[in-house]
Amino acid sequence: MSQVTITSSNLPGTKEKTTLLKFAGQLDETNIETEAAKVYQIMEADKPKHFVFDFSELTYLNSKSIGFIADWQQKVAANGGKVVVFGAQPNIFDILDVVGLTNLVELVKNLEEAKAAL
Repeated sequence: MSQVTITSSNLPGTKEKTTLLKFAGQLDETNIETEAAKVYQIMEADKPKHFVFDFSELTYLNSKSIGFIADWQQKVAANGGKVVVFGAQPNIFDILDVVGLTNLVELVKNLEEAKAAL
């Protein structure tokens, strides 16, 4: 079983309520269902306008994970919000780019750029 940790915190310094989700490890078939449920719970409980995903410590994601990222983006966009990803390692960026997710989710280099993108 692959290990992944997703931590959630309020992101200060933004105009509207924004949640920072930090992903560390590997998102794959062994854990994505459980971890996705946690993200949906955060969306429902906290009701942030925007999400910033920190992928700087994410080393792998499978196709099902990509589907969840697209769904999270759609749910946030439906409420007028935005999802921004920063820190994606080259292999993660390449995967997101090949499947076209970079057309839906803005990818930036660091947290400051992510805040500026909101």
